[in-house]
Amino acid sequence: MNDITQALSNLEAWLETMRVPGGYGGPVVHWWQNCLAYTGPGYDWRYEGIIAGYVTLWQRTGNSAWLDKARCAGDDLLGAQLPGGNFRASAFELNPYPGGTPHEAAADVGLLLLSRALRAAGSENWNRYAETAERNLRSFYIGRLWDNDAQLFVDNRSLPSFVPNKACTIVEALILLSELQGSNELIESYALPTLRQVVSMQRRDNGLLKGAFAQAQIRNRVVEKYFPYYVARCIPALVQTYRLTREQQWLDAAMAARDFILSVTEESGLLPQVVYLKGMNRWPQWLAPLGDCLRAVKMLDEYMPVADVSRTEAALLAGQVPSGGFATARGFDSQVSARQEPRTDFRDLVCVSGWNDKVFRFLAGRAHLEADLPLPNLAPFRTKCTVKKQPASWEEDYRGIRLRIGSQTAYSWEKGQLWASKLAPVVMWK
Repeated sequence: MNDITQALSNLEAWLETMRVPGGYGGPVVHWWQNCLAYTGPGYDWRYEGIIAGYVTLWQRTGNSAWLDKARCAGDDLLGAQLPGGNFRASAFELNPYPGGTPHEAAADVGLLLLSRALRAAGSENWNRYAETAERNLRSFYIGRLWDNDAQLFVDNRSLPSFVPNKACTIVEALILLSELQGSNELIESYALPTLRQVVSMQRRDNGLLKGAFAQAQIRNRVVEKYFPYYVARCIPALVQTYRLTREQQWLDAAMAARDFILSVTEESGLLPQVVYLKGMNRWPQWLAPLGDCLRAVKMLDEYMPVADVSRTEAALLAGQVPSGGFATARGFDSQVSARQEPRTDFRDLVCVSGWNDKVFRFLAGRAHLEADLPLPNLAPFRTKCTVKKQPASWEEDYRGIRLRIGSQTAYSWEKGQLWASKLAPVVMWK
């Protein structure tokens, strides 16, 4: 039994501990903001990886129990759709607000992958999941975020803005829906024009940034920040579009993006958080989100020399904690200070459903599955950390998570509950 297969089994068992009434919950930590008080279900991009992972397990093992779990996750999304087409609590680090981008499109991707799998399995009700995704895509993305003059999806209707990685997630959903419907109308009208805008924001010079996509364009001004993680999120849409159209420009853009990611990968296998025109900020370096980066890089193995990602895979697997989840990052403590040797901040240690889904999806396609998964092997996780330079301790088990500073509890969440039971001011960031 290899390490990846056992890691996948442990992760799947951990995901089950993150179920709350209505879906997958838990706190969120992110580069942009944290969501620590609300711990209820988030109908955001966590469902992309969770559904995709379970569908992959069903496809690879033939065990219908995995497809049942994918359907259960799809039912969560069906129950969360609002009358206008949005999903409740779809904003990830901004939850419990609706209207999150790219999160609703990512949830649509999950629903459409489920629809395709159920149709292949001969299920009679496969189409209701596709209909839910189509309602969101047409009413929210096309109806409210499509700018026909600019031929792109804006990120915010009140602010002229374009974010390539978010646009690429929309493109993925549109391609899946088009394939299910047997029509190219959505691809021709929305997906291809959007991708042309994405590719226009790719660096073509021969420096360190070659192949990277700028983070955003706001009021026609390019935001010259290049996040390797978000560059990776652009690759699947480009590859899928190439497979559909056989137009070389899409594959060339994807390969250049892969080269950028590989070029900035450190000896540790980890990636810097953001690369600027001059210099970079290494911290925090993602752990669980590496699942998306690895999946994107491996998608291109059939088109160019196979990438050696062994160091990054090893770094990812080393991020799994005894309770079964994968830690979010290394170096939140140095996000601003850029310390060379960051202290272990408690945010590093939080295992987040909406990051772990990315590991789950990657490992489901990577593990050696001669038979089904082995039994999980979980244990309580306890370790030292810091909170704003104060020594602290972090604990997670199947019952919940706790952060203690001395004898005082600074943060506590009992799994299954919709809100944290303890949230001290010291853990809040502006």
